[in-house]
Amino acid sequence: MLKRLILIRGIEVLMVLLLASIPLVVNNSFVLGLLTLLAIYGILLIGLDITVGYLGLVNLAQAAFLGLGAYAGALTVTQLGFDMLSALLVSTVIGLVMGGLLAFPSLRLEGPQFALATLSFSALSATVLNEWESLTLGAQGLQLHRPPLFGFVLDSKGFYWLCLCFLGLVWMAMRNLLSSQWGRAFEALRDSPIATDAMGIGTYRHKVTAFALGSGLGGLAGGLYAFNFEYLQPHVFVYELMVILLLGVVLGGRKSLWGAFVGAVLIVLLPNLLSNRLLFQIFSATGFLLALGAGGMALYQKRTKLFQAAAPIIAMGLLVTGSFTVQNTEDWRKAIFALMLFSVVVGLPEGLMGFASRFLSRIFSIDPESFAPPSLLEEVLVRKDVDGAPLLQIQDLKCYFGGIKAVDGVSLTVAAGTIHGLIGPNGSGKSTLVNLVSGLYVPTGGTIQFQGKPLVQGSLFAVAQQGISRTFQNLQLFSELTALDNVMVSMKGYYRSALPLVLMGLAKRDEKRAEADSLALLEMVGLTGQARIPAKDLPYGAQRFLEIARAVARRPTLLILDEPAAGLAHPDVVTLLAIIRRIHQQGITVILIEHHMDVVSELCDTATVLDGGRIIAEGIPEDIRRNPLVIEAYLGKGSEPPPVAAERPGTLEPVAA
Repeated sequence: MLKRLILIRGIEVLMVLLLASIPLVVNNSFVLGLLTLLAIYGILLIGLDITVGYLGLVNLAQAAFLGLGAYAGALTVTQLGFDMLSALLVSTVIGLVMGGLLAFPSLRLEGPQFALATLSFSALSATVLNEWESLTLGAQGLQLHRPPLFGFVLDSKGFYWLCLCFLGLVWMAMRNLLSSQWGRAFEALRDSPIATDAMGIGTYRHKVTAFALGSGLGGLAGGLYAFNFEYLQPHVFVYELMVILLLGVVLGGRKSLWGAFVGAVLIVLLPNLLSNRLLFQIFSATGFLLALGAGGMALYQKRTKLFQAAAPIIAMGLLVTGSFTVQNTEDWRKAIFALMLFSVVVGLPEGLMGFASRFLSRIFSIDPESFAPPSLLEEVLVRKDVDGAPLLQIQDLKCYFGGIKAVDGVSLTVAAGTIHGLIGPNGSGKSTLVNLVSGLYVPTGGTIQFQGKPLVQGSLFAVAQQGISRTFQNLQLFSELTALDNVMVSMKGYYRSALPLVLMGLAKRDEKRAEADSLALLEMVGLTGQARIPAKDLPYGAQRFLEIARAVARRPTLLILDEPAAGLAHPDVVTLLAIIRRIHQQGITVILIEHHMDVVSELCDTATVLDGGRIIAEGIPEDIRRNPLVIEAYLGKGSEPPPVAAERPGTLEPVAA
């Protein structure tokens, strides 16, 4: 524990002390200006990394928020006479508000459409700042003087220390946020927005919050930028700066505070590298050698494809060639930035800090933080009293896709405290039916009642809030999160601390309780020893069990399991039966969609058979197995009923009676 504290937190403290002491040793205004810009860009890139790294969205508006924050801070000083802290507060609020307003429409878009929406906002912002000359003075530029702080006017050295303090505060706040439920939710919605809503986390509100927070940090950085340079022009906050900022995040390393800091260092130094031919030649040659060595080693070890290894080598080779042949490298800065961005995205997608963290982890063996002791399962899943009354009532439910009647007039009742099987051949409408119940699809007609009240239609999030949880036919795990985080992010009723308390690091008690209870659920499915392994690296059977544990973390009244035994080996199927029985013992009602009739016979109190979107049979599993309509649906006309069999308890194989 002490070693971890020294190596991780100690390095952060050492870096702050080192940066703070440089002005005491180096008396150079140029160096001091670079350090101040480094602190400002560090704040800016931390905000950008929230959307680019954690949400996985290409945000081209961060330069615009820097400009809006800068002008907001400058105008409140020149027009209203605000002091520095008040002006910085206004800059931050402008970023938050404008970011929220942009997020509401644009975050309904995905991929290139979202990038274009943010690019349009940036172009519009630059145009407004340039053309609103009565307020901003347009291309002429806005001159201001650095306002006082608590009555004192800061010199360059004092202002640098102030910027460094803000960077430290932002660093700690974001570290607290991104290691909390908010950070897990940001990563979860990047991996699977559908599962995020189905687990009751809420995709849209977390996206808006993340984007607004990142924009607010952009506004804060803008205010500091204005007071650093004391002169603003709109053309600074345009396309070229956007590319540089993206380059900084990607090159430094996404999903990393250190990556944002390293990215800030790089983009502060880049203009100086381009203005000095010798430095640029050294830089490009070093990059070429690194790309050549890393690419060659990766190909030799068969860890990458030829394109991923060759593309960065070719791109950096072009940079080396250009450094010796181009007359003025600053005229080619956009092409240089584009080549560097391409090289990093293709050859080093985890960025410099991602690569460095993997390298350093081999040198320094740091034990992970110890877990809290697991809670008792009976305390996590308090047994529900069930009376067998109707829990879910479906009446004449229909779902048509054009001329295809996926569900056509289905009516059924699921009693509380039972395991209700839903079976049928492929294409019979089973998954469509549970997608209607869980809110993924909107019914064409019919009604669904849950606990005697109409069930919300067409909203996974709202249905999850009403007490229905589910797994998916095709796994929808949060692949980048660990097994433990997959469960923790879905825990219901644990995270009650307000966002400001989370930012201040005052929500640790909620985290510890959620961790202990999540470990109990992992223990239930036999994954305690794999709690720290990313979900994508788990064996297939373990992934199926993890998805069940995550769904149960919602503490649902009704649990829908969509073909949980699909693709499992026989020992895993036996384990699955034990898991479902244990969940059912706690009073949770289960709807089980399954092709394995042996699994249905072992577990289900009642089974409903669908074919062609209609119910063709319903009853106890033994009667269903011998029903002629069911046999015909599975095997075709003229098939004989199977011989009467009795199943040996605890097995899946039928034996002759």
